Amino acid sequence: MTTALAHTAKQLGVLATVGFSLVACQTQTPVPDGGPEVDVLGSMLARESEIRTIMGVDVRPKTAYRTPTKNETFEPISHQECMVVAGNAMDWVYRDSGYRQFRENQLSDDADDLEVDQAVARFDTPAAAQALVDTTVAIWHRCAGEVLTFSFDGGETTEIQTLAAPRVIDGVDVTNDQPTGPDERITRRAILAEGDVVVDIRITGFGVGDRETVQLAKTIEGRNAL
Repeated sequence: MTTALAHTAKQLGVLATVGFSLVACQTQTPVPDGGPEVDVLGSMLARESEIRTIMGVDVRPKTAYRTPTKNETFEPISHQECMVVAGNAMDWVYRDSGYRQFRENQLSDDADDLEVDQAVARFDTPAAAQALVDTTVAIWHRCAGEVLTFSFDGGETTEIQTLAAPRVIDGVDVTNDQPTGPDERITRRAILAEGDVVVDIRITGFGVGDRETVQLAKTIEGRNAL
């Protein structure tokens, strides 16, 4: 989801702050001998210290979700499928994908100049995970060059994003929006599959580059490769 998405979603309370009713329970893996439950999938997400190392900024947790965000939160939308470019972990692409487990969290710095939204989803097979990535990237290509508009308040105000062309960097599919002025933050997206897990991230901030975006995606990916 975009930075604006998450920020307003928080106000709307639709997802646990966005609702981009997200408290659906997922099966967790119990520790033997009566120990506490361990959220194996959620433990793949990058820690605050890792994000600080990559981004050079201290961040704090904002929200955590258990299901993808629905487009309905941001109506009216000019191009429905293009919300998959503006925001990560969107129900538009996940709902028919057959994913079995899903975890997402958002972190930001104290000034909200930087926001990191990271999501992981587990599938039955590596092929199913890769299919979700392929579907997402195909949408990115179709939406390249589009001007996407959406709203957080039922159309009283409008958010506008011009969507750039996707590319592959170090084996990771990435894309971004194109800020219209120096005072606007850039949003970058990355998605990849590692085994039966999809890593789906968004970073929004000033001076955010592809390098940091890819590094974060690979940090998460590496945990499933172990």
